[in-house]
Amino acid sequence: MKLSPDHKGSIMELNKKAILIILIFFSFYIFGENTIIKIEKGDTLYKISREYKVSVSLLLNYNGIENADSLKIGREIRIPSCYTVKKGDTLYGIARNENVSFDKLCTVNGFQKNHLLKLGEIILLPEKNIQEKELLVTEKTVAEDTANSDFFWPHNGERVSMNGKLKGEEILGEKGDKIVSVSSGMVVWVAPYRGYGQLIMVENSDHHIYAYGGNDKTFVKVGDKVFPGTTLGLMGINSVEKNAKAFFFVYKDGKPVAPEKAPRG
Repeated sequence: MKLSPDHKGSIMELNKKAILIILIFFSFYIFGENTIIKIEKGDTLYKISREYKVSVSLLLNYNGIENADSLKIGREIRIPSCYTVKKGDTLYGIARNENVSFDKLCTVNGFQKNHLLKLGEIILLPEKNIQEKELLVTEKTVAEDTANSDFFWPHNGERVSMNGKLKGEEILGEKGDKIVSVSSGMVVWVAPYRGYGQLIMVENSDHHIYAYGGNDKTFVKVGDKVFPGTTLGLMGINSVEKNAKAFFFVYKDGKPVAPEKAPRG
């Protein structure tokens, strides 16, 4: 689907909101290794770009930074997923092995389809492919996941309230169980977060932001519209406690909302 400039702009704004929520409520955790770095004294985006072999402009856009000179010590910077070209690599081969779209691989790197790779060349990796059949949400799926209730949860397993720094619910389940959206809205964040697996955030028309953690596999991307019962991902094994669980948080205007009181539908 081709996005209009207005649609792209709205997605960027939604991303900024999601990032703000992440920084406020999850700042005491860090992303996986080689995904996030913290600015230290003497760091510049140019220095970081040289070290990680990505352009300064990419770092600016990827992190929503408007002024490269405004970096403060302690700020976290995300590094895009990259691949280093090895002997015998081709664009088709990399796309196949990394399970990404060949067309998107060319687009994000500004390559022609006949681009000849160079040994040691650093290329960006787009989002993983998503099978269309995994994105389809049938009436049967919605009915099963909502359990004939107007007030349902991302998973119907046993719930344990989280009363520490994060206010939310842990929902116990089995590896491979579906995690579903409880509301309509737009996906504004999909990324790994240490201790929470793949974290998905959805903003509804009333500006509630629903955060769904514990995903091992995700079926949505930023900009997708979802509905009550849409399968967002599949539950994985928690890296800390070594069991399968989902995490569910809700925010409104930057403040946590009790999940059991958050609107559905």
